[in-house]
Amino acid sequence: MRLESEAPQTQFETEVENILVANGYNKDDIQFRQDDRYLRVSYWGYLSDKVLDQLKGYIKEVVDVYDDDCGTLYFYRLNH
Repeated sequence: MRLESEAPQTQFETEVENILVANGYNKDDIQFRQDDRYLRVSYWGYLSDKVLDQLKGYIKEVVDVYDDDCGTLYFYRLNH
């Protein structure tokens, strides 16, 4: 469950969330985090190419980090 601080706080973030919800993602799994407000979906999940294509112009970078316990974790830097 996402924290209130992880919910969309701008129209830009609401638009991103609406695209994700339209593609079957649960709002509770969509998190906008930290001061620079990167996007995390599910548990550091990878967005499909179809969804990434719909988010062109919103996402400036897909970041992947390897974790020994969980494997590859993904988050998305936004074009605020």
